[in-house]
Amino acid sequence: MSFKYLDHGADIGLEVTNDSLEGLFSEAGRALFSLMVDIEGIQRDESLELELSEQNLEDLLYEWLSELLSLSNLNGQVYGEFSKVTITEAVSGYGLEAVARGENIDPEKHELGTEVKAVTYQGLEINDTEDGWRCRFVVDV
Repeated sequence: MSFKYLDHGADIGLEVTNDSLEGLFSEAGRALFSLMVDIEGIQRDESLELELSEQNLEDLLYEWLSELLSLSNLNGQVYGEFSKVTITEAVSGYGLEAVARGENIDPEKHELGTEVKAVTYQGLEINDTEDGWRCRFVVDV
């Protein structure tokens, strides 16, 4: 499991890899928040349960990251752990259930990084490769 940043002009692109699809979504959440804050310093005091559904995996990834960003802004929190990630396939598409854990943003405690404005569909992809799962996505900063 890993992630890296990709050069993408004024936006920032990320590439995430993991052995499992659930791990990929968890690591994509960590990659997103790693742009904004040092996630290793985040306490896991608060937790949010999320349930999402979309027609395909790309839309599900977009909705997952967008929802995390939206909840972060709405609640004034940062998240550093994404657990109990379950992805199911049904006739109507894919469902995701997960728990995000984090804490309230404290500028005196957290070293804030890049402000992420939005997740975009630009360059968004998910692939099941010989080496495991890989996704790429771009965020507007």
